[in-house]
Amino acid sequence: MDIIIQKVDLDTCLTAFILGVSEKDNIIVIPHEAEDKLLKDPSIICIEAGGSGLTELNNFDHHDPERYFPPACRQAYEVRQKEDRILERLIEYVCMVDERPKDHPNIPFPSLSNIFSGMLLLEKDPKAQLFKGMSILSKVIQDNIDPFSTMPDVPEWQEYKRIKEENIKKLEKVLKDARFYTSHSNMKVGFLKSTIIGGIGSLYQAGCDVVIMFNPSFGNPPVSKYTIAGNTKKVVHLLQHFDKIEKGWGGRERIIGSPRSGSNLTEKEVIEIVLKHL
Repeated sequence: MDIIIQKVDLDTCLTAFILGVSEKDNIIVIPHEAEDKLLKDPSIICIEAGGSGLTELNNFDHHDPERYFPPACRQAYEVRQKEDRILERLIEYVCMVDERPKDHPNIPFPSLSNIFSGMLLLEKDPKAQLFKGMSILSKVIQDNIDPFSTMPDVPEWQEYKRIKEENIKKLEKVLKDARFYTSHSNMKVGFLKSTIIGGIGSLYQAGCDVVIMFNPSFGNPPVSKYTIAGNTKKVVHLLQHFDKIEKGWGGRERIIGSPRSGSNLTEKEVIEIVLKHL
């Protein structure tokens, strides 16, 4: 079966796991949403590649600024699975990571997200990332590991843990270059240019209401990527302002991002829009 994905994250991997995706399937990685003809073909599974909410067509996505849909893994579970307490717990965790609710718990290192992030740092091929990510989640289910706890010392995860620890140390250094602004409505806005994962959470801890992350070399092939996130603050209304100068921005209530194919906007343009309309 053809499986279409964009970037690999926890939600993509858990959705694929729930849907029974295997290495026998034809994994197609695209830099943008799937074409309409592909989204309308139920013989093709599209995971976080467009068609938000159209699960009857085997589309599992939730990046629709006009309407809320639960993360893709929740959609897949509701369509394909009978009740499973262990899997349900894992879905709750992945949804928390994806949606970042106000009351999310602070899990001591290494969290499941840390382990997964370390894998992404180590493995650069999206197809390999997908199956290694699914393997991590399979281990959590197989060993009945509570995803909301600190992860145990699983031998095959040690390299992921090590590289994530290194990433955190590097992030501490680049955070010194973060810039801070005050928005029109007196919100504290942090801006960080970095290729290192984890800047949003760190700037939240520094007291920012809203964070602008700029990765000048995101993905493979590398593109310029902006992510704007609100720490309990809504930012989705900014999409209408970005849409006027660059098509393809998307997101949901408290996190939005530039086109997956890359952004041509300057740092100054992005910062000005955020400060003016927040």
